Amino acid sequence: MVLFGLLGLYQSTLGPLIPIIRDDNHLTGATAGLLVSGFFAGSLASTVAGGALPERWARTYLVVVPAALLLAGSAGLVVRGPWPLPLLAVVVAGLGFGGLVLVVNTAMASQPGQRGVTLANLVNGVFGLGAAAGPALVGLTRDVGYPYLFGVLAVAILLTLPNRHLGAVRPAEVAARSGRAPGLLPLFGALLFCYAGIETGLSSWETVHLEAHGYPPGTASALTSLFWLGLAASRLLVPLLTTRWPPARLIATTLTGMFGALVLIAVPNLAPAGYLLAGALAGPVFPTALAWHASTHPDPRRGNAVLLAAAMIGNVTAPAALGYTMQATSDLLLPALVAVPVLACLTITLVLRGRAGPGPTAR
Repeated sequence: MVLFGLLGLYQSTLGPLIPIIRDDNHLTGATAGLLVSGFFAGSLASTVAGGALPERWARTYLVVVPAALLLAGSAGLVVRGPWPLPLLAVVVAGLGFGGLVLVVNTAMASQPGQRGVTLANLVNGVFGLGAAAGPALVGLTRDVGYPYLFGVLAVAILLTLPNRHLGAVRPAEVAARSGRAPGLLPLFGALLFCYAGIETGLSSWETVHLEAHGYPPGTASALTSLFWLGLAASRLLVPLLTTRWPPARLIATTLTGMFGALVLIAVPNLAPAGYLLAGALAGPVFPTALAWHASTHPDPRRGNAVLLAAAMIGNVTAPAALGYTMQATSDLLLPALVAVPVLACLTITLVLRGRAGPGPTAR
């Protein structure tokens, strides 16, 4: 739980960091936005490697090595060097981030029945709590310098190194899934790829979008916490709902509500409330989809590696695509652009419901 809270804190600092790096190095907004794409490129590489590791290597190294890389990336940002050194630092940090996300999500989502949905949402809710603190801390440290924040974060990450056992996969759990329906992995991968355009797209460009609405830079950075607070709260509350709602219904309902949140985001005075609501509605999609898929796949770690890799490909491409599109048109176009992946996710969810069923319910 502590480890995932720190991971959320780290990821959520990248969006508010874009204007600071942009101004420090006299870059365009889209170029500075490569921080987010570089971070998730590193995450993608380590997720793929983590899924391909043999059991013995995964059990021994899949927590310690990624944690050390995330520590090194955080330390690199403490230096506050000229561009492209910040980009290199976040790529190294991303190499650690991806491996840790894989082992924690697998340990939670692979639990049988409704327990997997509950635990996956809880641990990702803690991720959201950490993420809510990140933008606020960037805003608070804007005048004194963000390296202080990453120095503290690097020390905190070091304290999570004893969690080595998370890399283990219990063979009994793998065997229990050997008879489940095959052929669903591409659809689940497409769902999480498109979902990345929602979560990463909104969180990465929210600060820039709020500045375009007329909010001061410091206020815009701090308000980014609202999205992550909504994300965390909904994931922590999901266990109260999932005893009656199977995964397909939960995901489809929240995605439908996202269109209303995007309308609020487009209105200057209502934009902060819209981001809070968008986070609350987006929150359950990712962990619930992981648990839904885990109930259909014979090998949770390898299956989750594919899904997380698909999500991270979306995390790499979505911020860059949004950034360059906004640069060519207007920063205020963000809600309309994000509506595209929302619609795609909703369509895929309905297809999955027909092929995989609604997913596990309370047992």
